[in-house]
Amino acid sequence: MICLKVDKNSSRIILIMTSTGAAIMRPASDTMERISAAADELFEQNGRATYPTVDAVRKAARVNMNDANSGMREWRRNQMARAVPAAVQIPAAITEVQATLVAQVWQVAQAVAGESLGAAQATWNAERNQLETLNKEMADAFEAQAAELESLRSGLRAAADQAESAAVTVRALQGEVDSLRARLASSESDARRDAARMEEVERRASELCRELDHAHQELAAAHAGGREAMRAHALELAAVRADARQAEAVLRGELDVSRQQQRELMQIVSAAAVPVIPGDARYNVKEGP
Repeated sequence: MICLKVDKNSSRIILIMTSTGAAIMRPASDTMERISAAADELFEQNGRATYPTVDAVRKAARVNMNDANSGMREWRRNQMARAVPAAVQIPAAITEVQATLVAQVWQVAQAVAGESLGAAQATWNAERNQLETLNKEMADAFEAQAAELESLRSGLRAAADQAESAAVTVRALQGEVDSLRARLASSESDARRDAARMEEVERRASELCRELDHAHQELAAAHAGGREAMRAHALELAAVRADARQAEAVLRGELDVSRQQQRELMQIVSAAAVPVIPGDARYNVKEGP
C-alpha cells in the first residue's frame, strides 16, 4: 500500500510505502551480520555489477538455506533503498505560488506524487524481480544440495559394502590362521613325542654300550673258556649293536621329518598372517596367545 502525506511546515510531499505479506522469521543478529558481510564482499568482487546468489552467500557465510534466503531478501531491500529516496522535495515553482495558487500546488503535487508513485512502482517491480530471482536461486541451490547429498549417500553405501567385504575376508583369513595354528600345535606335540622317543633310544643305546663293555670284560675274562663261546658271544654283541644302530637311525629319521614339517607349518602361518586395517571397530580381529 502507498500513502501520500503533505508536510505543511516544509511544503513537502512525503511518500510513505508500506507492504503486507507473509511473515518471515528473521535470522539471529550474528547470522545476519555474517550474511551481510559475505554479500557485501561478493558484491564488491563482482564489481557491483550483479547481486551475489543465495547459494554463494550461503557457502561464504556458512549458514543454512532458510537463513541465507531471509538475509538476502533484507540485504537486497537495503541495497535498493539506498538507490531510491523515500521522500520527494517539492519543486521551487510550487513553493513560490503556494499561498495564492493552492490548486496549482495541488496539481504540481499530484504530478510529483505520480512521479514518486511511478518510482515506487518501478522499485516494487524491481524488488519483485529480485524476489523471483532469489526464489529461482534458492530452488537451484536446493537441487544442488540434493545432488550432493545423494552423491554422499552413494559414497557411504559403497564404503559400507567395501567394509563388509573386508570383514568377510578377515573372517576367512582368521579361520585359515586358526587351522594352521591347530596343525602347528599338533606338529609340536608330535615333535615332543618323537624327542621323548629319541631320548629313550639314546638312553637304551647307552645301556647297551655299558652292557657291551661289560660283555667285553666278561668275554676277556672268559676267553680261556673257549674260542667257540667267545665267537658266539661276539656275534650276539654284534647283533645287539646292529639292532641299536638301526633303531637309532629310524628314530632320528622320524625326528628330522617332524622337525621339517614344523618349520613348513610355521612358514605358512607367517605368510597367512597379513595385517588388515578394518574400516570399522566391529571388524577387529583378536589375535590368539
